Amino acid sequence: MQVNYQVGGDRHTYDPGTSEDLGDITRGIEEHLRRNHPELAGRDHLTEKIADGLLNGLAGDGTDIELGDLS
Repeated sequence: MQVNYQVGGDRHTYDPGTSEDLGDITRGIEEHLRRNHPELAGRDHLTEKIADGLLNGLAGDGTDIELGDLS
């Protein structure tokens, strides 16, 4: 599984690991985003955006999670 997203016009990919716990995956993605992109630190909608992307990815046929533009 890979997480695809954009910040500041740049496309990024992140591998959240092998956990099967959706809560752990969501927290891991959020921690990665806040640590590697400090400009996202104050975004309250980030958790919901990650959860929506994760659920949409799991509901589809693919294995990737598309979060879109997070800026």
